[in-house]
Amino acid sequence: MSILRLDLEGLRQFPSRCGDGGYSLRALGKSAGGWDRVVKGSHATNCGYQRSCNFNLYVKDGIVLREEQVGNYPPPNDSRVPDPNPRGCAQGACYAQRMADPTRVKYPLKRAGERGAGRWQRLSWDQALTEIADTLIDILVSEGPQAIMHGGGTRVHGQETQGAGAGAFFEALGAPLPSVNTEIGDDHQGVAVTLGKVVLGDSADHWFYADLILIWGGNPACTNVANFHYIAEARYNGTRVVVISPDYNASARHGDLWVPVNIGTDAALALGLAQVIIGEKLYREEFVREQTDLPFLVRMDNGRLLREKDLKVGGREDAFYVRDLGTGEIVQAPRKSLALGGLVPALDGECELRALCGRIRVRPVFALLRERLDARFSPEKASAVTGVAAPLIRALARDIASAGGVVNVATTNWGKFHHGDLIERAILLVFALCGHMGRRGASFSALPILAPETSVGALERGGEQILVSAAGADPRYAGWKEDGCTAEMILSEYARESVACGAVPLAGLDHFLRGGLLDLDGRQAPACRPLQSYLDEALLNAWQPAAKGPPARPRALFQVGGNVFRRARATRRLLRELLGSLRLIVTMDWRMSTTALYSDYVLPACGWYERVSMSLFGCTQSPFLQLADEAVEPLYESASDWRIFVRLARKLEERAAERGISAYRDGAGRERCFEGLGERVTCGLYGEEDEEQLARDAFLNSANREELAWEEFRERGIAAYTALGTALRSMGNACDLRQGEPLVPLTKHTEKKEPYPTLTRRIQFYIDHDWYLELDEHLPTHKDCPKAGGDYPLQLTGGHTRWSMHSDWIDDAILLRLQRGEPVAFVNPRDAARRGMGDGDPMEVYNDLADFRVRAAVSPAVRPGQMVIYHGWENYQFEGWRHFKSVMASPMNPIELAGGYGHIRPDPFACSPGISDRDTRVDMKRAEGRRAGKRCAVDGRLAC
Repeated sequence: MSILRLDLEGLRQFPSRCGDGGYSLRALGKSAGGWDRVVKGSHATNCGYQRSCNFNLYVKDGIVLREEQVGNYPPPNDSRVPDPNPRGCAQGACYAQRMADPTRVKYPLKRAGERGAGRWQRLSWDQALTEIADTLIDILVSEGPQAIMHGGGTRVHGQETQGAGAGAFFEALGAPLPSVNTEIGDDHQGVAVTLGKVVLGDSADHWFYADLILIWGGNPACTNVANFHYIAEARYNGTRVVVISPDYNASARHGDLWVPVNIGTDAALALGLAQVIIGEKLYREEFVREQTDLPFLVRMDNGRLLREKDLKVGGREDAFYVRDLGTGEIVQAPRKSLALGGLVPALDGECELRALCGRIRVRPVFALLRERLDARFSPEKASAVTGVAAPLIRALARDIASAGGVVNVATTNWGKFHHGDLIERAILLVFALCGHMGRRGASFSALPILAPETSVGALERGGEQILVSAAGADPRYAGWKEDGCTAEMILSEYARESVACGAVPLAGLDHFLRGGLLDLDGRQAPACRPLQSYLDEALLNAWQPAAKGPPARPRALFQVGGNVFRRARATRRLLRELLGSLRLIVTMDWRMSTTALYSDYVLPACGWYERVSMSLFGCTQSPFLQLADEAVEPLYESASDWRIFVRLARKLEERAAERGISAYRDGAGRERCFEGLGERVTCGLYGEEDEEQLARDAFLNSANREELAWEEFRERGIAAYTALGTALRSMGNACDLRQGEPLVPLTKHTEKKEPYPTLTRRIQFYIDHDWYLELDEHLPTHKDCPKAGGDYPLQLTGGHTRWSMHSDWIDDAILLRLQRGEPVAFVNPRDAARRGMGDGDPMEVYNDLADFRVRAAVSPAVRPGQMVIYHGWENYQFEGWRHFKSVMASPMNPIELAGGYGHIRPDPFACSPGISDRDTRVDMKRAEGRRAGKRCAVDGRLAC
């Protein structure tokens, strides 16, 4: 048996050497006399909302020698607006250097020691798949497919057609297909409860039309490199750029105004702005009356919105009322359209009416909101919380309200705060009051997703297919249409039902219930009653998908397209919980990631330049389909995801037949047969070699892109979107998309008056769910960050690193030389001096959960009391594998368990408990010397 020892210390250092079979691009470059061919390629990973960029790949002697941006994106129709070219960044421009570096997985590996020990046995593909299949069969027969976890993620695989095999494989097994949105903190819970969706975002060229760009919750100079030029060019054009952030980050340096706000107090700042806007009557009444629930009447006796059922026997739960200023009468708000006709809803006043329960008094939400803001969030009171001077709050509010158009540039920061939902609701309130939504030059963006409307073989069903099927088979469909439900509402309902039935489990809730995180935070989540009480009630009422009983113990974990043991918060606790119960861990990746190092089997997936694939997961900021063409054949013994899963399906079928096992039962008690598994994965249309055909068919069957032949698409590498289509991951944008024009979300609501997919069918700021009333969150408010991890003086925040896309480039030699070469924590000079530390000193960071060691990067750009660590660092880059996310307790927010209320029910993106980290409290001290030896990341034992 060949035992391979992985040099983990070597991985921690600059990976400047090449492994067996590697090559030196520098040497090749000196001798290159031109190129054999040039093909189009891209990097299908989530790099902070800019997604894939079009690259030329220069191939010489079967090697990708270099890459560069193509620069062939078409100019916009408006000649005043800059074109998108060139799109790309340093990460993409050095991927060729990574294709054969020491971290590359070259052939199938099996663990030959303890998990995490770095000892491996090389296997043939057949032996690896046979052993994996046998273990899977045992798990399926004994515990069912619900015991199989799919790690998911936002990295290499699963973002394109060649990754479709993973979804088809797990669906054929009956194993759940997870949504990782809540687990990675991308959940936008505040947007979800306010707009009924989280998918909405404008294109980057749209920023050029704004009078004011608010960079609030993001750092696009680091995370949106390919699109940042639009911000700079808009500024040259007269647009003001205001950056709101605790630290003076890279984006703040390019702004006209930096507003330094205390960490996690952004809701108080936004509500201070709203108080000025309302108090000085700077709001846009027409927008507020038509688009929001602020005119809706609230009962003063119980705090509930006035409903038809309050006035009529058998009345509706979802019909609401306003007072018409013209007649003084209380009338039902329109439901099928946002258009008010001659109706002018009152925003103030109080009146009495006769309800079924007797006489009651009612007031508009707007009046209650104004009272709340006046009492709690005057600029002076907001200043005391936020640290932003009251005159600056007033001036900024007036600037926002008087601007012709304002856009926000944010990423997924708010989902990583415990009370991030309140922050988003408050910022949305400012935009809605000023009418800066749904028109050119004015938009609010959350999760900017744009997907092709396609349905081929094992790929997901298109939204149009679902609607057509529902029209003929679902008895509810006709009623929905009669009630004015839009296609977006109907598809959202089906998405929520897929979560409720367990077909799409939510990974965030899994980490709480199966990963041990719940035990960490019960004492840390301030609420009206114990957290367990909220959890018990949510499960009893079936508000969350785990309601059918205690979650099954996970027995197998497949990590494809992610790196869960790196990205997970409370890392050490999660590892202890999962490693003890998992019988099988399989990672498919092109490089040796943290999760791979803990796996039982590591299967070599080929990289981006080694197969043909089309993007399935795009971004509104760059509305183009992308092609990643095959520049070279898969290196070493690697294979595409598609090929691996087709092979594994066939091997499962083969081994089950040889062992005389015909079937097993899934979580619903249905019998599932092993026979025909391979056919179900491929739908009988494709073989394991057919990833190019799969990509071609997906492209040709996409209904919302410009007309191009497949060969022309391969030649160009890009194709423009021409419509949203009915893809589930696009419809929330709710707009018409025209080639060459900026994408402006929500215009179907603002211009065509289509209702929003909320309970009130408006932008909803008043939530009269029992828990929202109990927790005083029925209107937007501010709550202090919990002291997650213990009562310590420093608050640990972070962000998306400039020098990596998640962890794919985090140990790249070139990019490490552009920074400090190892993990660092940025701290303020005063905090460092108090502890006797200087720049570059080793320090130990600790709290009640864990500790880790890191280098200090002393910077006055970081505020006192703050520590910043940018994400992406692998566990093995820290001494003893003591990862910095181990200190993140991630207390559960009980409000995110709420359900059973119109649109507030779990869907694949939000409305379920999310994982947070920005509230983490730590302290630091100078680290003396270094520990000897490597330590196991789970329990600290010295590894041999």
